Amino acid sequence: MTADSAIALVALALAAFALRGGGMMLGILMPSTGKAGQFLRELPGTIMMSLAAPIVAGGGPPEWIGAAVCGAVAWFTRSLLGTMAAGLATVWLLRQTIGS
Repeated sequence: MTADSAIALVALALAAFALRGGGMMLGILMPSTGKAGQFLRELPGTIMMSLAAPIVAGGGPPEWIGAAVCGAVAWFTRSLLGTMAAGLATVWLLRQTIGS
């Protein structure tokens, strides 16, 4: 590793920690009640959907079935980790058995 690479690596690490710290400080200032609070509570789910929707729309049967499994698991368990694990396992298993 060259000195320039080491400097760049340290600078990027410091920038990443500064962004995380700044985000935490701003999070304290955000409202937790009312319409704005409700909006902020729902935001992570909308971000996940915006990432998953193009994959499902452009995918095939494994992705479609995986999305349906995710929906069912989310509905019955309300567990984010369980939903993600079930969806990933379903897509992986279907891709291994029927292809993509």
